Amino acid sequence: MLNRVFVYGTLKVDGCNHGIVQPFVKSICAATMRGIIYDLPVGYPAAIDGDGQVIGQVIELNDVEAALAVLDRLEDYYGPECDDNLYDRVIRRVILLTGEEVSAYVYLWRRQRELMQIGKLLSTGEWK
Repeated sequence: MLNRVFVYGTLKVDGCNHGIVQPFVKSICAATMRGIIYDLPVGYPAAIDGDGQVIGQVIELNDVEAALAVLDRLEDYYGPECDDNLYDRVIRRVILLTGEEVSAYVYLWRRQRELMQIGKLLSTGEWK
């Protein structure tokens, strides 16, 4: 089981949901991931696989199982390939600010066609 998660929205250090992951934080490092990010009208972002770049942070976790249980609830993730998932928890390669490439969990939007209709593409790769 991995002990890192890449976050790009409300779970970042300055995000409104960072408090739920804070008890599990061992370290945090700025990072990027290959993908495309959208701003949703509901007040949070969604990322999908793609040729762009998503800017975020990698959080190294303590008590990984407990942390993932909390994050899964927030992200409406119920398990692999579950049709009820809002986001899917997947493993992707991310690049830390130091240049090191590592594997991390990331929550990607499940319904890609819908995203392109309801979201606003963030060409900068960063959601604020």
